[in-house]
Amino acid sequence: MAIIKNQANLTYTYGTTTASVLSNLAETEWNAALAAEKRALEDAYREGLTLTYLISLKNSSAAPVEALTVTDDLGAFTPAGSDTPVVPLTFAGNATLYVDGTFSETLTPSFVPEGMQFTLPSIPANADALLIYQATVNSFAPLTVGSEITNTVTIGEADPLTASATVPAAEYADVTVKKEMRPNPITDGCELAVTFTIENRGNTEASDLVLTDDFPLALADIAVSVNGTPTEDFTFDGTRLTLPGTAGTLSVPAATFTQDETGAVSVNPGVLTITLTGMV
Repeated sequence: MAIIKNQANLTYTYGTTTASVLSNLAETEWNAALAAEKRALEDAYREGLTLTYLISLKNSSAAPVEALTVTDDLGAFTPAGSDTPVVPLTFAGNATLYVDGTFSETLTPSFVPEGMQFTLPSIPANADALLIYQATVNSFAPLTVGSEITNTVTIGEADPLTASATVPAAEYADVTVKKEMRPNPITDGCELAVTFTIENRGNTEASDLVLTDDFPLALADIAVSVNGTPTEDFTFDGTRLTLPGTAGTLSVPAATFTQDETGAVSVNPGVLTITLTGMV
């Protein structure tokens, strides 16, 4: 469906003078025999997320459309500095076709150099069709803030239509914490060293961190460092550590992302290391 806008120009003479005048701007709506629209249900993506795509097709003609091909490029793009396209989406299961709101059939795509291809058996005259399918974001998807995946379908072959859906990368922090204690085993009178390694695999800094840890035994002569730098900004009541205490804040930086020669994206997590030592 498209809006056609048109304005006429009229020239005329009176005596020895030539003049012209423009008409008003007229508008009309043009309905092609077949129209298509594509959208995604999700607002943003991250690696491993499954996206749901919907392709709406409208046959406005008086005849059915038979054996209609729908070719999906699965978001293929060529990364900067590379000559080889990569495909950031992986098809995730069969597709479902509805005609005029009623289930028609399940479709399985074939895979072609351009991506994957469905063949819709028939869209009746003056009917609407809806094709629904899913694709999972794989390791070739760009993950930095501001990235996006544009997924395009080409519909038909002789005079093809195209429709696209663009989904931006989510802005998120993905934080894990690993705790290690040395030595093992411990005895009365020895020094216990506890290391907390906090990693952020997301593309956004994680801020306002508060670390608490309840130890099963009392510790004395406590010392704490953050990324190797001693700090006094913590509380310890004999068994419970809280960091930071009252004065400061902690954050762990966003991950960085690298793309190898195959186009695969590697995640290099941001790291924050906290070390506590105390006498048992």
